[in-house]
Amino acid sequence: MVLSESARVLITVKASPEPSEKYGDTVCVAGVRLDSVQPEFIRLYPVPFRWMATDQQFKKYDVIDVDLIPPINDLRPESNRLNIDTVRREGKPIKDIRARGAILEPLIGPTMCELRAGVVQNMNATSLGLVRVPTLKGVIVEPGQPWTPSQQAKIDRALQQESLFGDTTPPELKPPRFIAKYHYFCETAGCSGHKQRILDWELTAFQLRLRNMSDDAAAESIRRRFHDELCADDKRTHFFVGNIADPTKRRNFSVLGVYAPPKSSDFAATLDLGI
Repeated sequence: MVLSESARVLITVKASPEPSEKYGDTVCVAGVRLDSVQPEFIRLYPVPFRWMATDQQFKKYDVIDVDLIPPINDLRPESNRLNIDTVRREGKPIKDIRARGAILEPLIGPTMCELRAGVVQNMNATSLGLVRVPTLKGVIVEPGQPWTPSQQAKIDRALQQESLFGDTTPPELKPPRFIAKYHYFCETAGCSGHKQRILDWELTAFQLRLRNMSDDAAAESIRRRFHDELCADDKRTHFFVGNIADPTKRRNFSVLGVYAPPKSSDFAATLDLGI
C-alpha cells in the first residue's frame, strides 16, 4: 500500500505539455507548499492536465489541496507524484502581488550558478529555485521541431483509446512552432552567462495567438512579450528554474516562469499572506 499525505500548494509554474506514455501528454507543475513549517518549493509530476476535468484544472497562483504520493525513481528533494482524484482548488487565486510576494520573496536564492554547482556535486541536490536576474541580455527565438516518431506514437495511442478521465478528451497536442531561451547573467561574481529554454506553458499558449503571423513577425512578438513586457526595466526580474529527472541531464536547468514585481516593491516583510 502506497502511503500518501495531504498538502496545500500555491501553484507558481505549469510547464508546456510533453508527450507521455501513460496519459498521452503530461505537464510538470511546481509551486510552494504552504502547509509546511516554512514555505518550500514542491514539484508535482506527472500531471495529465489537459485530460483532467474542468473543475480540477487550476491556474497559476491558484491554491490547491492534494494528496501526495512518493515519486518513483526520483530522489530530487522537491519531487512528488499526486493523486489526481484528490485535486481540489481552495478558494480564489492569490492575485494580490503583495500577498504573493510575501510567500515568494523569502525563497529567492541561491544564484543560478550556485544551483548548478550543487547538482554537479550531488545530482539529487536542490532542483527548483527562484533566482534573481540582474542582467538580461535577451530572448533567443528558434524554430521548433516536430515530435519524434516515439512522441507522436504516444499521442496517437492516447487519442485512440477511451479517455482515462471520462469525457475529457483534449485536441491533439501539437509541437511548438518556436522554442525560446533566455540569455542572462545571475548574481554570482564572474558568471559566464546562462542560456536556458523557456518551458512555461504561457509561451505555448501565446504562440497559438500568433498562428496567422509570419515567422519573423511571430518571433518578434515572442521577444517583445517575454523580454520587453514580462521583464520590463521597471520590474525586478526573477526566474523560476528547475531541472529534469534524467540523471544525465540534471546539470541543465530551464526557465519555468517569470516573477517580476515592480522595481520599487519590497514584499519580503509583508505579513498578510492572503491565504
